[in-house]
Amino acid sequence: MNGAVVIRGNQLPVSLAVVPADAELRDGLVPTAGTWRRDGAFAHFAPRFAAPPGTVYAIVGRETAAEPWTHVAEVQVPRASVERSTAVQTIAPGVEQVPANLLRFSVTFSAPMSEGGAAAGIHLRDADGVDISGALLDMPPELWDRTQRRLTLLLEPGRIKRGLQPNVQAGPPLVEGSTVTLVIDPELQDARGQHLAAGAERLYRVGPPLRSRIDPARWRIQWPAAGDEQTESRLVVSFDRPLDRALLNRYLSVRDAAGHPVDGSVDINGRATVWSFTAGPGLGAPALHAEKNAPASIHWALQVDTRLEDLAGNSVRRVFDRDLSSPADDGITASHVVLRPNAGILLVP
Repeated sequence: MNGAVVIRGNQLPVSLAVVPADAELRDGLVPTAGTWRRDGAFAHFAPRFAAPPGTVYAIVGRETAAEPWTHVAEVQVPRASVERSTAVQTIAPGVEQVPANLLRFSVTFSAPMSEGGAAAGIHLRDADGVDISGALLDMPPELWDRTQRRLTLLLEPGRIKRGLQPNVQAGPPLVEGSTVTLVIDPELQDARGQHLAAGAERLYRVGPPLRSRIDPARWRIQWPAAGDEQTESRLVVSFDRPLDRALLNRYLSVRDAAGHPVDGSVDINGRATVWSFTAGPGLGAPALHAEKNAPASIHWALQVDTRLEDLAGNSVRRVFDRDLSSPADDGITASHVVLRPNAGILLVP
């Protein structure tokens, strides 16, 4: 209700009230805050607070306080005439093939979105275009980031983990050798109540399951050489498998000799297999040593939070779907792993 509601009638009830359309008409009814004004056959209602576009209200009336409320009319707050502009920016994982035990998808939108529509507006479909029943976990509240732009969608974990009843009874959500498509309907609404400018979808091939811990020792790291402070210092890490993009932004960092974070910018390639860090101006790391006619190595360290995960939910710390009989699936208790040039890996409790 962005403006007044006007009702016209020759025999309007003595008392009028505006309530949500689904409100029960009983004693103790709480009317919408606002003021009424009568002018002959007209009744004007001015709301105290603006209502969301599209909200439906009922106008109810009665002659005396002893009588029950009765329905008089219904009114809907007009939707703002706003061009549909919100779009799907990315669908992750950004790879062509996902493991059969894939744990999550994420969808990033160009503007904040409203909550509550994902279950009806986002689908995982098989090669025939049929929804894969029970594949996506219906988990209220929806998993939005703080900006309300990135939504995380979990596949049903009980169907992914071998031996659990959902897995035994219904099987895994994804089958190796098949293809699946994640579909986002254009009817999803943004935070303004407007539908998307267009729908979106992404096709994936389903490959073998991935059931091993992330091992930073298998990463290829290109350490920059220390030099003039004005020289750009860039560190590049190539992973042995695609990792979770959102977690890479949180769980990988560059540290100086004192263990403090180094200021700079991070870039992740589309497949989330290469992470690069560029130090801010004048923040090139000091040299550890510099032999004659040889480039100096730098006094930086790469710190990895062991909660960092791959596409199947395996982390540096543990395997998501662990085989209890396999020593190779044993986890580690360290909270961080630290890698330094020519110094191997240090586990931090």
